[in-house]
Amino acid sequence: MTARASVDILAVWPQVIERVRTQGGEQANEQAVRLWLGNAKVRPVGCEGGVLLVECPTALFQEQIRARFADALAAAAALLGAPVREVRCRVTGAALREHERQLGQAPAPAALAQQAGRGFKLLQDFVVGSCNRLAYDAVVRIVDDPVGATTPLFIHGASGLGKTHLTQGLALAFRERHPHGKVQYLPCERFTNDFIDACVKGNEGLRAFRVRMRHPDLLLIDDLHWLGKGQKERTKEELFATLNALTEQGKHVVITSDASPRDIQYLEDRFLQRFAGGLVVPLAKPDPATRREVLRAKARGRDLALPDEVVEYVAEHITASIRELEGAVNKLAAWAHSFQRRVDLSAARQALADSIGRGARETPEAMVLREVAGHYRLQPSDLTGRNRAGERSLARHVAMYVLKSASSETYAQVGRRFGVNSHSSVAYACEQVAQYRAQDAALDAFIGDLLLRVRRP
Repeated sequence: MTARASVDILAVWPQVIERVRTQGGEQANEQAVRLWLGNAKVRPVGCEGGVLLVECPTALFQEQIRARFADALAAAAALLGAPVREVRCRVTGAALREHERQLGQAPAPAALAQQAGRGFKLLQDFVVGSCNRLAYDAVVRIVDDPVGATTPLFIHGASGLGKTHLTQGLALAFRERHPHGKVQYLPCERFTNDFIDACVKGNEGLRAFRVRMRHPDLLLIDDLHWLGKGQKERTKEELFATLNALTEQGKHVVITSDASPRDIQYLEDRFLQRFAGGLVVPLAKPDPATRREVLRAKARGRDLALPDEVVEYVAEHITASIRELEGAVNKLAAWAHSFQRRVDLSAARQALADSIGRGARETPEAMVLREVAGHYRLQPSDLTGRNRAGERSLARHVAMYVLKSASSETYAQVGRRFGVNSHSSVAYACEQVAQYRAQDAALDAFIGDLLLRVRRP
């Protein structure tokens, strides 16, 4: 192709885009054309042998242009003076490097970087049942069909049901399937802190922050319920603008939370409407069939033989979460290793006696208060009384955390058990205990064991 032809095709390209906008049909609405074809990084580089070659900055642009505009472009390209039967898109190394330079994208979190290459395995290892199928299918569709997948995707459910497993698997699998696509994965608290840091740095800091957050092909934000604590008005304004910018470009946003959007205090209607326009899916308690499959899968991963009667026994008594089922398998594997015995029903009862051996007449609440009080050398009444000095305060927070984690109750419902009327106070207590668990191995072990022992009705 001659230099003259290159100049001509660039000169006529705005007319081609305008014809696509006016004659391209429903897919080629004004906003879509402006976002995907009007971008300065999208340009024609040749038209030869009936093939129009278009250069674009990322794989997502490539997919969107082919899916939305290929036929309309072929028709509009008659303006070039030669018939076009096919439109091809390519992502060049130079375009990709320039895109990355402008994004200034932070590296993947260390936990994700260490698992590079394991995205599809993480998703394949996720045990799917009626309790989580909608969420799993929605995640897989983002990887397999980013053009057709619904955005934003909001996944909510109690701790230990698999939200982190799904989102980390999605982030890694998306990178593997779409190596030129950009992925940003961060907790809501990190989004808030990074935004505050950007504000301190002034206009340049805000500009860099917005480039980083508003250009990924896939943005994942964990623990949106964290935003409910306090007002954080400027952070919410920025987050809402980020969601709008990405969803309007057809890029993908995945949000996770312990609570559904309507149960997050201080979350305005505009967020509810934005999430309602996408896909909101719950992760429920694992059903019996899923619990059995989780136990078998975790046991295979530990090279542990579990008879069917043991699987039935554990699945019947440990019902709260997948994480607690995994903890039970870990305990059985440790018991088998220590005593050099196969795990039969008698051994399982012995190994898990402290996990599922609660008295039939004792309620979960009573057991939690008794165990937490005993751990801190207090009386159960100390946890619900007015005196909150010293160890009582921490013990109350631990009890709140365990009851919230081991039930489907809201923060407000848990708070009423302790004479606390503020939803945000309970949320704050739970966040603090979660941080303490990460720093204190003994406390983490105590809480993990106690969670195993709480039976839900």
